[in-house]
Amino acid sequence: MSILLDENFPLQLYHRLRSQGAEVEHILLQERGIPDSTICKRLAVDSRLVFLTNDTEFLDLDFECSGAVIVSRVRQSLPIGERIEHWLRGLDAFFAERPPGTLFELIEPGRIVAWEIFRA
Repeated sequence: MSILLDENFPLQLYHRLRSQGAEVEHILLQERGIPDSTICKRLAVDSRLVFLTNDTEFLDLDFECSGAVIVSRVRQSLPIGERIEHWLRGLDAFFAERPPGTLFELIEPGRIVAWEIFRA
């Protein structure tokens, strides 16, 4: 599995994940300002990709997603170190027992909640 961090995540999270041996990319270090449509295209074809974002627009996916989207609901008012611990805990749980589905929320204290997607 490969993790893609949206540009609204601190670089400290990227460095912590790398130090733990994770295959991780950060949009800030690659293509800042990349359109969501480009990320969606990548998610549509890359089943190994896990995209971590704060953008709730991704909860309204209108395409078939092969990868996984995790929308963080961790409060931005928390100290950065505390937020990083929540994200790491959530990602560890996600990878330890990859739940079925493609759309998830990461809530405090690092719990992963799957969304059910209903198509009309």
